[in-house]
Amino acid sequence: MELTSAHLRYLLAIYEVSRTHLDISSRSIAEKLGVTKPSVVRIMNLLMERGMIVKEHYGKIYMTDRGIWVAKQVHAEMESILEHFPPVSQPLTEEEKTAAALAMTSALPDRIFTGEYDRLFGADADRTEREKNP
Repeated sequence: MELTSAHLRYLLAIYEVSRTHLDISSRSIAEKLGVTKPSVVRIMNLLMERGMIVKEHYGKIYMTDRGIWVAKQVHAEMESILEHFPPVSQPLTEEEKTAAALAMTSALPDRIFTGEYDRLFGADADRTEREKNP
């Protein structure tokens, strides 16, 4: 299953929060994105399946090396798109441009974000890490 713009938006939010807070919770992500906690839980489960995050039993969320790598790749692709954003017939706000860049980024195949990580570390690197630290 490919990462959608919603998945990438949540992953980027987790990444941004993780840069300033050690403890990340579903509630903090829900507040940052202005969504409900059940929405966050649903996406978190998918991101866990994809090896991008680990969620401990008591609810704390941590990014895996793979998750951090992918978030950085997504961010770099979005920045590149924003830097070269084409002119459109009506002016866009920064928020609208960012949403469009995220949509364009999410249309890229997963290998753009994960291919180099998998090549360097193997596709199962984070699964092995999760099994060592359940």
